[in-house]
Amino acid sequence: MIKFTKYSATGNDFIMIDNRDGVVLTNERDLWQGLCKRGLSVGADGVIFVENSEKYHFHMKYLNADGGEVAMCGNGSRAISHFFAKLNDLGKCELEFSTLNSHYKSVVDHDFVWVEMNEYYDVDLINLDGQFDQIVRKAHYYSNTGVPHTCFLVDDVNALDVVSLGRKVRLDPMFNEGVNVNFISKKGRDYLVRTYERGVENETLSCGTGITACARFLWGKNLEKIDEIKFISRGGDVTIKREQEKVFLGGEVKRIYEGQLC
Repeated sequence: MIKFTKYSATGNDFIMIDNRDGVVLTNERDLWQGLCKRGLSVGADGVIFVENSEKYHFHMKYLNADGGEVAMCGNGSRAISHFFAKLNDLGKCELEFSTLNSHYKSVVDHDFVWVEMNEYYDVDLINLDGQFDQIVRKAHYYSNTGVPHTCFLVDDVNALDVVSLGRKVRLDPMFNEGVNVNFISKKGRDYLVRTYERGVENETLSCGTGITACARFLWGKNLEKIDEIKFISRGGDVTIKREQEKVFLGGEVKRIYEGQLC
């Protein structure tokens, strides 16, 4: 029997497993891929394991819905912080945790969680000029906020076929390892955002690293001056704020139910 808890972080849903005793075989790719299939099993955007860490409060191991391990998931990191706090009856707390290739800090305040998004590199490493003319009408951007992302500023995200266009960009050979694809459009002071996610191979209701990349894009291109930007995803509202050189991802987290795998 493997106990799990289902979580949602602004529409991104995850299967959370406490594996601090190390008995769960996390490399059983077919098992975890099957578990994430909607309509046939539990269904989720990914599986997240809490593991022991010698240096930090815990280690986060994240598997996408295809069963493959990736370096980071922004909304997943918020969910696992909440999960760890509940496991240890911590209440409001500050945490530090490691991932595949970095470490992060988070603040759990009841059902609202902030994560410091310190990964940011490969900015405009891949030049998108002259590419994807069907999409590019205003501005575009490539960066890595833990995983690779492209961002496109468009007139109206709701007028796009996100799955078709997103898949076209995601599979383009210029991206050796594939890429996550984000589309944003302004609505008043806020931004609408939709994301095609690599590994899920579909549009997701929200993507934390993608929204972080979009905020970095707006600041980097001098399209926004304010230090706190609200993004409206199909799964809910997410806020990105900057404090000097630090950038934080914040939003609500929901603990949905508990279950057991036989």
